[in-house]
Amino acid sequence: MTLNLKKTTMAVAAALAVAVPAGSAVAATYLGSWEVDDGPGWTSQPLAYTGQQAAALLFAGVTGDSDPTHYAVSTRGSDLGTINHMAWYSILGISGGTMFGENYVAPASSQAPGYYYSGNSYPYSATDAASAYVDDNAHGSAYTNYAFYVGAVPEPETYAMMLAGLGLLGAMKRRARK
Repeated sequence: MTLNLKKTTMAVAAALAVAVPAGSAVAATYLGSWEVDDGPGWTSQPLAYTGQQAAALLFAGVTGDSDPTHYAVSTRGSDLGTINHMAWYSILGISGGTMFGENYVAPASSQAPGYYYSGNSYPYSATDAASAYVDDNAHGSAYTNYAFYVGAVPEPETYAMMLAGLGLLGAMKRRARK
């Protein structure tokens, strides 16, 4: 019994060491990139995507995870060390592309998340609609977004439960020695 408990304790400790690497929250994996103008045109009033939503839309087939918060976006390239949590966006009626945070939502959007087109008519302002995946004014490779998968970050409650489990294992081990 003591030998099995010792093996179990060591296995749990090893799992914790793998699940929670020292000095880092979560490791990122580069998935790929897309140009903003790869998406549909504004004329069809498509969904407008934040950088993270576009990454989830385009790469969920690879990761099996459609939660946008599990993706990081960068405008700097595919190197993990240069992730800047920014994305290129095309703003309805505004020439060129604009860099915003990876989860930027246009302030004038009156629709539910994922439908950031405000419905206003021309002339538009920079607050009406912005999408990281739409064929509008941000054309070409200069407006490339790079996607990384970061997975789920465990909640503090998860860590508390793991520590409580380790405490119980320790108590069982002490009791087995008596």
